[in-house]
Amino acid sequence: MSDHPDFPKANHALQVLRQARLSRNEAAAVMIGDLVYETASTGFAEPEIEEARQAAWDAISALAKTLKEEGFAAPAIWKAAFGATQSWIELLDH
Repeated sequence: MSDHPDFPKANHALQVLRQARLSRNEAAAVMIGDLVYETASTGFAEPEIEEARQAAWDAISALAKTLKEEGFAAPAIWKAAFGATQSWIELLDH
């Protein structure tokens, strides 16, 4: 497990994504909407970590927007959010 200060935030994001994916769309929209704020940049990370966090934030934001506007999200949008968040975690864990 990483001792990087962003690791708990990234791990939490992945857990919330997993829980939201199994929730009703209305609940998922709230959970993912909150996650957008929780994964916002602090600006203190190394450039490569900040880039990975930004990619995760972008994917989570797109998911939140889709859930809010359409009431559901296609599997590809969920997959992008999971993938970007997992990439962020993997970078932090090395």
